[in-house]
Amino acid sequence: MRFIGIQWLVLVFSLNYVANAGHILAIFAFEGPIQYAFVEPLLKRLVQRGHHVTSITNFPIEDTAENFRNIVIAENEILYNELLRTLTEPINKDRFDMKGSLFSIGFKMCENILGHELVQDIMQNDSFDLLFLDLIFSESLFGLAEHFQAPIVGFSTLGTTQKTDAFNMHFWTRCLNVALSALKWLHYHYKYLVVHKEIYVRYFPNVTRNLDDMRKNFALVLRNDHFVISTPRPYVPNMIEVAGLHIPDEPETLSEDVKQILDSSQQGVIYVAIDDILPDHIMQMVLQQFQGLQQLVLWNSKTKPSTFLGKPSNVQFHTNLSHHAILSHPLVNLIICHGGYHHIIDSIHYGVPVLGIPNARGHPEDYFDLIGKMSHGISLRQSHFNNQTLQKALLDLLFSDHYRREAKLKSLQFRDQQNTPLERAIYWIEYVLRHNGAGHLRNLGQNLSLVEFYNLDIGKNV
Repeated sequence: MRFIGIQWLVLVFSLNYVANAGHILAIFAFEGPIQYAFVEPLLKRLVQRGHHVTSITNFPIEDTAENFRNIVIAENEILYNELLRTLTEPINKDRFDMKGSLFSIGFKMCENILGHELVQDIMQNDSFDLLFLDLIFSESLFGLAEHFQAPIVGFSTLGTTQKTDAFNMHFWTRCLNVALSALKWLHYHYKYLVVHKEIYVRYFPNVTRNLDDMRKNFALVLRNDHFVISTPRPYVPNMIEVAGLHIPDEPETLSEDVKQILDSSQQGVIYVAIDDILPDHIMQMVLQQFQGLQQLVLWNSKTKPSTFLGKPSNVQFHTNLSHHAILSHPLVNLIICHGGYHHIIDSIHYGVPVLGIPNARGHPEDYFDLIGKMSHGISLRQSHFNNQTLQKALLDLLFSDHYRREAKLKSLQFRDQQNTPLERAIYWIEYVLRHNGAGHLRNLGQNLSLVEFYNLDIGKNV
């Protein structure tokens, strides 16, 4: 009798599980594989939990689950590569010109998504309970939420891009910060958003809410951020920090030969996570600094340097190594990268000091300041990247207890969480599904105008 009761409970749970499964439309057709890696574990877990996920990307996703569907916007892969070329143009180019080029690419990406025949087909024949959108370039897609009558979950894959931490700024720096913020606000509302509104009206002519209203329609925002990484901020209840969402609970198992190499490197391992090809003169400079070090240098790259370059005996090039498995090895004591946001988060999670070196073509060094702020690494900007600075940085990071101690401390603080970022994201997404959009979580202050928010009308009438 007791066994029958347990079977009945399992049956009831299974029926509940299917009944609560949601239909989710996830649009991440602006990113490349590196950026998509942030949300991929979340989408896979949602599929495992029985939700039906339609993922729109600019490259194919391999997933054989029956409740997962992938729509590829091939034109956006071309635009994404164009975007990368724009980002890697010399940094002395006018910044507004560069932003204009980036925004133009974003507008085209949105139109490619909305005009794609398969997207048009699901707009006519499918229904969805929830819409996932990246917060970058996607404003004109907000009309899909009105079309499907579905709440939006926004994803901030790059963390907090605005420099709003004014507590450590002196007076003139704060003045500059205010001026730049005002210019960005004006550019966003009177140039950038105008184009999105035109696209919005063209593809959603029958909607009852305009784009300004839809921008307030977010049920939830998942931020690739954490107070240990950036700074504590007073978020509203539906804004959730999930930095580290891309980090697996259990890294992949290393092949036996690579594991043996790591285990036998008792002097320590320098892990180089740089996949792009460095010019020969830069590569030679970097390799030259590795010569004479007792540590093994493990370079994870799809490409190998020119055979004309002298490769020290302690440097090994490998392809397709498990990034997280390498970083989790106890003998790895330094990671060298281009200072990408995910690599910085990885270095904090695993408690490994980091050295950020510039991209050879002048990629914007937006996160280099973050490395210095975290105190667990050193960043070398393009203007200060030479033999002497590289040698000093390597020696300081390898032989100073300060960076190792700070890396371990930040790791301890970052990993001390009530649940994992993935578990937290799943809970809040299913919370929104259970509560029909969870409108009760939204801050009513977003309905105030600029004048009302700062009480400017009161000052005028007093």
